[in-house]
Amino acid sequence: MKKSRINIKTSVQTIAIIAVLMAAQAVLGMLEIHTATIKISLSFIPVVIAARLYGGVGGALVAGFGDIISCIIHPVGAWFPPITLTYALSGLVYGLFLKKRTNIWFVILSVGITQFIISLFITTIWIAYLSYNANDGMFVEFYFTRVVMRIWQVVIMSAVQIAVIPPVLKLMSKVKLPLVTSEKYDITPTEQLYESIAAFLFD
Repeated sequence: MKKSRINIKTSVQTIAIIAVLMAAQAVLGMLEIHTATIKISLSFIPVVIAARLYGGVGGALVAGFGDIISCIIHPVGAWFPPITLTYALSGLVYGLFLKKRTNIWFVILSVGITQFIISLFITTIWIAYLSYNANDGMFVEFYFTRVVMRIWQVVIMSAVQIAVIPPVLKLMSKVKLPLVTSEKYDITPTEQLYESIAAFLFD
């Protein structure tokens, strides 16, 4: 059976939900706890919510555009697109693992990938690239020095996320947000997001 298109009211409300989550991600990013070597932030919560509601697409959009919004309203240095894409990749991972699952092992797996692979190794490449100069020796050595320096950051943020994400997912399962699910229109939430973006841009 051919799936029906979503109506414009649902499209607008879906875009609104995504926009609110983007803004929340940016605001929480500015409220982070910052020391010389450790940064603790709850900006992952709106990303996880979007990933849960709309899968990898929603998680990537909120993480990526949330970072752009944060750079606009509270710039710390110049905006660097590869870092934004890395944030979006983390949102995609959360969506792949948490869209239909609440098991603690999927939470741990998603956090492990986003923190110990994406944050520790990929994000550190961009941090090293931005701070490297010729007097620092070989870039590879400089990079791995930064990796070692960021291990505690990753360990602490992993613990925070593993502690916070399960209650967030549990709360979401109890709170029914309007127009998040789409049985009325015979269309999945992820397809709803695609339709919403298309309606917003082209209708």
